Formats: sequence, structure tokens, C-alpha cells
Amino acid sequence: MNRTLYSRCLVFTIGIMTVTPLLVTAEPETMQRTVQGTVMAANPAVDPPTIVVKVLLPSKEELIVGARVPTDTKIMRGKRAIKMVDLKVGEAAALTYLKSPDGLIARSIHVQ
Repeated sequence: MNRTLYSRCLVFTIGIMTVTPLLVTAEPETMQRTVQGTVMAANPAVDPPTIVVKVLLPSKEELIVGARVPTDTKIMRGKRAIKMVDLKVGEAAALTYLKSPDGLIARSIHVQ
């Protein structure tokens, strides 16, 4: 009886040891989302550069979205490419960002 119990415990322990690294190393998925709102702040001088957009939800609640802006982020005004320093507080903007374990990362910013 003890030998059977020992064998089952050993098999269980080995199974847990092989499954645990898979669970620990599995990375959460990154999600891409787009929001439309008003530029509240755009600061290219900080490291990393950031943008903050205020979004009005259908329920009339405000959502504040802040994202890092890497150098490869596409920033457009109409059909023209602009730089982050050209963004103005109060402008209407569409922000597409990736939600990752490291936070929000802007992929594109389109202002009108």
C-alpha cells in the first residue's frame, strides 16, 4: 500500500514539475485597441515619451488613456506625417495602442 501511494505521489510531483514551467513562461497576449478622444497631454521630453488621451465612453463616463510613444509610432495630421512635438492639447485624436504586460504602447496617433 505504501509503495503504491509513494509511486502515485512521485508521478504527481513529476507531472507538476513539467507543467509549472509551461504556465510560468506562457506570455499573455498583447491586444490592440483604438480609442477616439481629446489629447490631454503629449510629452516628447520625458523618457519614454508619452501621450494622454481623454475618451468619452457611451455611458458618458470619461476614460483616461496614457501610452508610451516609441520612435516608430506613426503620427499623422490628416494625410501628413507629423512629429510628437506638433501635437496640441485639445485636439481630437484617434489612438491605436497595444496593451501588453509592460503597459500601453502607442502604435499610431491620428489627429485632425
